[in-house]
Amino acid sequence: MDGSVAGGVGLAPSVAVTFDVLAGEIELAGARCIFLDRIIGEVMDNLTGDQRDRMLQGLHGVDLLAQHLTSLSAFARSMSVAVPADCAAPVAAAISEITLGALAERMVAGLGGEDGQDEAVADDGDVDLF
Repeated sequence: MDGSVAGGVGLAPSVAVTFDVLAGEIELAGARCIFLDRIIGEVMDNLTGDQRDRMLQGLHGVDLLAQHLTSLSAFARSMSVAVPADCAAPVAAAISEITLGALAERMVAGLGGEDGQDEAVADDGDVDLF
């Protein structure tokens, strides 16, 4: 991002709100891992033995990632409750470095900035194919 995310300039929500918004985004990433896990499981049914073994390794990696994200989300939620309410977090610079526009806009909206676009129609960005 170029720092021009709507409402992001000078945004300084409480640390509690910041952790809570972060936890929500981590949960969204975790839900996407669960979706990927399901798709990989469906594809595995059509693979040969060697291909299935390789895909199973990937499936374990996705499962580990989902568990990792769940733990990070729980940590962030716990921190959102534990930090003093009057402690502010200057997030504008960090938000400006997020390269996925829809993510940055959701976070700005969640952190109390201007709502850039409807979350339901927001696109998380281009898919990078390797």
